[in-house]
Amino acid sequence: MSRSITANYIFNLLNTISGILFPLITFPYSSRILLAEGIGEVNFYQSIISYISLVVGLGIPLYAVREIARVRNDRKQLNVTTIEILSLHGITTLIGYLVVAILCFTVPKIQTDLPLFLLLSSSIFLTTIGCEWFYKGIEDFKYITVRGLIVRMIGIILLFTLVKTKNDILWYGITITLTSVGNSVFNFIRLRKYLCICNIDRRSINPYKHLKSVGITFLLVLLSTIYLTLNPVILGFMTDDVYVGYYYGGIKLFSLVFGIVDSLTAILLPRFSNLMAEGRDEEFATISQKVYSFTVGVSLPISVGLFFVSQYAIPILGGNSFIPSIGVSQILSVLLVLVGLSNVFGMQTLYPKGKVYIMVKVTLMACITDLLVCFLTIPTFKHYGAAMGYLAAELVATTGLYIMGRKYISIRLFDKSIIHYLFAVILMGGGLFVLQSLNWNNLLMCIIMMCVGAFIYVLSLLLLKDSLILEGLAIVQNKCLKK
Repeated sequence: MSRSITANYIFNLLNTISGILFPLITFPYSSRILLAEGIGEVNFYQSIISYISLVVGLGIPLYAVREIARVRNDRKQLNVTTIEILSLHGITTLIGYLVVAILCFTVPKIQTDLPLFLLLSSSIFLTTIGCEWFYKGIEDFKYITVRGLIVRMIGIILLFTLVKTKNDILWYGITITLTSVGNSVFNFIRLRKYLCICNIDRRSINPYKHLKSVGITFLLVLLSTIYLTLNPVILGFMTDDVYVGYYYGGIKLFSLVFGIVDSLTAILLPRFSNLMAEGRDEEFATISQKVYSFTVGVSLPISVGLFFVSQYAIPILGGNSFIPSIGVSQILSVLLVLVGLSNVFGMQTLYPKGKVYIMVKVTLMACITDLLVCFLTIPTFKHYGAAMGYLAAELVATTGLYIMGRKYISIRLFDKSIIHYLFAVILMGGGLFVLQSLNWNNLLMCIIMMCVGAFIYVLSLLLLKDSLILEGLAIVQNKCLKK
């Protein structure tokens, strides 16, 4: 059932890119039809539902990927584990809908458009039956990507067909619910291909045995969510709304390119979990080293590229009123390397090995660091202070994971390939620095900088005969020869 890491990465990257492009296509249209009031109402309801979903999920989406990956080669255990986790998620979903009912009866702002709120709350149920974690655990990323593309295309067609006036807000709610969790219906139906519950002894089903591990994972997810989402809240309380807008402008650009680096984590968690379950420690260590080198080799040039391109990309995305967001994006550009490394040390190494408690401790340290830096810097530096808090938190997270988990991380931090990447990225940065002297329009500068930066970096690695580039060329050559 497993595919090559390269194929999985390409499929997951395509899925990530399509997920980024979807709002870029739909938001300009929907915002002009529904206006700020309509979009704001939907986002308000979605934010409430997202918090309910977070608690209902109990960390199951992350925990279940690891557990399914561990037993995917044992058909009987795969059936039992899937049913247990799905049952547990079903129980928490019922509790979640009790909260939804209470809100419907007690919160006047929700009662103003109850049908819309109830429609959007269907995402809680659909997420539960969707079992996305199952398909990630068995590494069926081709299905996930193809299905995602089809559902998003249907969503785009429905949006442009059904949403014509600001009174079509319910149709808009149907469209965004379909595109975000419409996959779940296909997922649930497709489970029949993998599961057979006929011969399972029901007495062997015990969903509650997962509660302790799920609880620890939930704590990790909760802490991560806090320090990833708290900065704009603190910024909003300590300054004016305009600075929150500047912060969001910078983090929006960062988020667009972050998916390229983060795509690797989703595909490697199930693979590494499976290797650990089968006791293939040497293969785990070998792949870990390659993944570390790949992460550094990819995140370094993207980080430097984002730093230089920000001054041209921000005005394109947000207009000249978002010029102050440029500094935020440049500060956050360093995060691409740090988050990439923390994923390698944490989600790709410690989590598959069951060392979640180390990750919880480090994430708590990162939260505290974020709060301290934000409270110290925001009064003076405003939106830049919020970005500094995020950067400081990730710096603590990355170094903390490596130091506290060193016993379990069999990765050489410096070898020949890392020196190659550093040398190539310095040359690339020098080239982009010189290009800044050109006074052309923003779009042209973005295109030129990305092309020239990529050319310098790749050419440097080719001249150094780096393994990353040579292996990449070999894969492309083999694909071409097969055709």
